[in-house]
Amino acid sequence: MSANATANASLEASVNARIKGHRQIGTVREIAERWGLAGRLSRAADKGSAFGEMLDCAVVISRRARTLAGAAYAADRRIVLNARLLEDGCEEDRDATFLHECAHVLADLFHERPCRHGDPWREMMRLLGEVPNVRHRIPYLSREANAKIVWRCTGCDQAYHYVRRPRRRLKDCYCADCGPVQGRLREETPS
Repeated sequence: MSANATANASLEASVNARIKGHRQIGTVREIAERWGLAGRLSRAADKGSAFGEMLDCAVVISRRARTLAGAAYAADRRIVLNARLLEDGCEEDRDATFLHECAHVLADLFHERPCRHGDPWREMMRLLGEVPNVRHRIPYLSREANAKIVWRCTGCDQAYHYVRRPRRRLKDCYCADCGPVQGRLREETPS
């Protein structure tokens, strides 16, 4: 076995060890072909080796994610997508999230640093034909839709949705708008 093949096998083993609870569904190249997005990704072919490395990234599905649509880990050569994006009728959200995360990996690899949602990432999003939106607006992945706990202000009726039980106690908290005197909170059962 060559040194390069050994290094690749080692990298793959370390990536797989870190993604327990996730299911790999293929590489970016395979998924782009399957979902009809290869043409969109090919617009970035002039980015050289960064483009090739992005195509070889693993795409994994997270069954644990509630409000996170996707995440990109350029150093690990991995993209994580929320499992709910694979449900029937979610193709538009799935494709937009996939391209968003591909733009992250591409920008990070091309510029050799984490670009987050800065100008290099925005440039990659436009190159892929996407609007560079930082936050998703996917109703079924919202905090409201996935809330386990809802605290509501007794003063202004503002709702605070929590996907997990907050560490702080309800009696120690108050509404950000109404303040500690008028903004006492009460717990509700999410609808």
